[in-house]
Amino acid sequence: MWIVFLLVIAAAPALVFFLGRAGRKLRAKASEPLPKVYTWPSVGLVIPCAGTHPAMEGALRSLLEQDYEGKLRYVFVTATMEEPAANLVERLAEEYGDRCTIDHVAAGRAEKCGQKNWNSLAAVRFLGDSVEVYAFCDSTHMASPDFVTRLVLPVARKEAPFATGYHEVVPRDNEFVTLAYAFTVLCMRLMQSLSGYTQPWGGAMAIDRQTFLESGIGRHWEENVVDDCSLASFLPRHRIRVALSPSALLRTRAEHHSFDVWWAWLERQILFLKFCVPSQWYQLGLVLFLMALAPTLALFAFLGWLFGAFGLVALAGAGVSLAATAWTLARLRPLLPRHVPIMRLLGAFWLTSFGAFSLYLKTVTAKGILWHGIWYEVGSEGKVWKIQRKN
Repeated sequence: MWIVFLLVIAAAPALVFFLGRAGRKLRAKASEPLPKVYTWPSVGLVIPCAGTHPAMEGALRSLLEQDYEGKLRYVFVTATMEEPAANLVERLAEEYGDRCTIDHVAAGRAEKCGQKNWNSLAAVRFLGDSVEVYAFCDSTHMASPDFVTRLVLPVARKEAPFATGYHEVVPRDNEFVTLAYAFTVLCMRLMQSLSGYTQPWGGAMAIDRQTFLESGIGRHWEENVVDDCSLASFLPRHRIRVALSPSALLRTRAEHHSFDVWWAWLERQILFLKFCVPSQWYQLGLVLFLMALAPTLALFAFLGWLFGAFGLVALAGAGVSLAATAWTLARLRPLLPRHVPIMRLLGAFWLTSFGAFSLYLKTVTAKGILWHGIWYEVGSEGKVWKIQRKN
């Protein structure tokens, strides 16, 4: 029994240690210099925009200031020309119009798929065959000037027809929710580096136009709730390889991050897996169970020793679990964009462990997803059955 207990409380630090090893390899790949490419394909950069996120203007400006050597067209997409994001797009299009090729498309309201999917498809139809590569990017993350170059690189070098980047959260404070958000995104990024879990991230992906058209991705998106997770099983079925571009990394600044915002975002990530990639959703459940169970048992062992129910073996097990978790987090800590005190990171780790597992339990009975004020009733493989809007 004690052997099982010790194995369980070692599970959480073991998982962190495993991710840390993957992260160091990923960082090494990301730091490699760009190889020479003599002919860069023409790229249509699709940027769906919605809402009034405070970081949107800075993020869009960073995308408009790319130093890509090939032809680059920008297509900003909003649902309507009247929404707040549309006003920002029009203003930036006028400001950058003499330096960039910029178009603004109003997609209309989605009826059978996620609004983001519908926006992206409107941009693809608008671009047609004018570019060789379709690239898709979120509107609220900061991009380095060579971001598009690094994202498109695997496609340009014919390594794969589909390439994906990712993002990292730059915590601007040491509050637990901010750090939990940064830690969660870091773990998701590190999972991307494992070949069996490399899948597209909708905030940064590029695909050869011919592959997009021949595989039927557009038709698939027309009835699906989300762009990236829905491709996790679709692409392997069509034998389309996804290459990870480790250095195509967007940055998200987070300060005084709202618990409600983080909670809703985390729930959506779990729900996307449930509806689109059930096998990974089940695997995630096991991982989250172990991550939540390990500190729970360690605390139980400590309290048992404190009140005389358990002996020194229990106390030693709790101590080893705490020390091992702190040590593995300390090794993982350099992968964050800035230094974080270890006790704050430990608290964020526990918040993530218990929070994610409780949300996972909530998703077991979920029938849909709330996203940008729109309720999507979702069936198997992410297919949208019904859409309800607040207005």
